[in-house]
Amino acid sequence: MEPNQSIQNTNAEVIIVWSGYLTVPFIKEWYEQSKHWENVNGKKIKLNLNGIERIDSAGIQLLIYLKTQTLKKHQSLELTNHSLAVLKSFDLLGLVSFFGDRIKVKKEHSHEVEFRYGTRKVS
Repeated sequence: MEPNQSIQNTNAEVIIVWSGYLTVPFIKEWYEQSKHWENVNGKKIKLNLNGIERIDSAGIQLLIYLKTQTLKKHQSLELTNHSLAVLKSFDLLGLVSFFGDRIKVKKEHSHEVEFRYGTRKVS
């Protein structure tokens, strides 16, 4: 599904809503759309991922890149409203703590993600 981005700009923050497939065939388009964020100075960036239907390793890499680049610019990037596809990927790869964002799991999806990566001691 083609990438779609909408941007809401307020005085204190910029809310960016992504929907579509965050996968290899569309990564270049997602990356190009993220370049529009360069005009955001001193504002908190919230990236709403509720509309992401599929994500693969390229999509994960792009999110990691965006997080590290915003940190280098002394900006704040918060991922919000994670879709089930994003939650499953973060759970599988143990990335919840890397991004450090608040995770809300809908009750009907709670059995599909455990977020146990790195929480058990191996004997």
